[in-house]
Amino acid sequence: MKFRYLATSPRGSLQKGEIEASSLQEAIEKLKEKSLIPLEIKKSRSSWRLKFKKEHSEELLLFTEQLQRLLKAGVPLNRALGILARVFNNTGKETLEQTTLNIKQEIEKGHTLSETLEKEELFPEFYVSLVRAGEVSGALDTVLEDLARYLKEREEFKRELISALLYPCFLLFFGIFAVQTVLVYILPRFAVIFDEMGVNPPFFTQLLISIGIFWRKWGWLFLLFLLVAFFYIRTIIQNPNKRAQLEQYTLKLPVLGRLWLLAELARIFRALGVMIKGGVSIDQALKMVSSVPKLYILRNFFQKLAEDIKRGQPLSKMFRKLPVKADFVLDLVSIGEETGNLATSFLDISDLCEEEVRLGTKRFLTILEPATILFFGLLLGTIIVSILVAIFDLRIS
Repeated sequence: MKFRYLATSPRGSLQKGEIEASSLQEAIEKLKEKSLIPLEIKKSRSSWRLKFKKEHSEELLLFTEQLQRLLKAGVPLNRALGILARVFNNTGKETLEQTTLNIKQEIEKGHTLSETLEKEELFPEFYVSLVRAGEVSGALDTVLEDLARYLKEREEFKRELISALLYPCFLLFFGIFAVQTVLVYILPRFAVIFDEMGVNPPFFTQLLISIGIFWRKWGWLFLLFLLVAFFYIRTIIQNPNKRAQLEQYTLKLPVLGRLWLLAELARIFRALGVMIKGGVSIDQALKMVSSVPKLYILRNFFQKLAEDIKRGQPLSKMFRKLPVKADFVLDLVSIGEETGNLATSFLDISDLCEEEVRLGTKRFLTILEPATILFFGLLLGTIIVSILVAIFDLRIS
């Protein structure tokens, strides 16, 4: 669940926003970890209106790439931000322009870049932590380069999955549309013709006509049921415990469950690899990465992992409790511990997870596309044949 907060920083500036936590006490602890003193904190009210969260990933990638190039070219930070603001103004990106100007103004007041980014909603927590590590190590341009590569690879992976699913969704939508058109608009007209001529069509034809008439009269009840189910599932998702139970059932789906889990693991391990490479400690990286996945099962797993690693337990041993069978994860984590190069191991795990998702998706769609065409083809063919049989019997009689 989410909590709205009003807090003050050690320098006395007021900050407000939202934070996700399972309880009020956990939300307070998270604010204290950010060196914020909570003045007011309350649970966010849920709204029955549909909310579409705007994705800022493309804007974040653009800002990171452009800033990294300027810093790598030797341009001072303050001047680089001024150049970026003018570029975003010329290209019509008002949001990025305003964000850049806000960052520039805060830096001119004496704040560090990481402190300034923390106040902007565009930048996630792990991004700010990596920038902070880059400032301490003096390799900010290198950290920004790694971040840009991470964001770009994440966007490319997401676009590949969406592109792969477009054609099956197109087939499914028009297949349902075609079947509904025949059932609702064509078959009932034949029923009127048969009634006027006093002819009893074959049983199967009569059954299809009855289904079409029923759907035409009462189909809105099904749509109402879908709407109620949508809001019910949305209510379950907002409850962490019920959502975790729903995820357990969803992940048991053949093929799709494993692909979803591996796609989440790819995002997690890529973020982990970038953070470890940027100088973030392993316990802090595990704690921050728990907010990356959308699956609560994985969030809880990595939160517990961050707590257990402080007790000195080997990382490879703890990953045996990973809620998916993936031997290569254990092998690569063990190699990373032995060689002292966990960042490379985490990035390799991410590459392997993405590759398995790509291959699994390709195999699944290879079967799904012809199966969808065959199913709707047979269904429409059966309906048409039933009509032709009834017409043929009518001509004979």
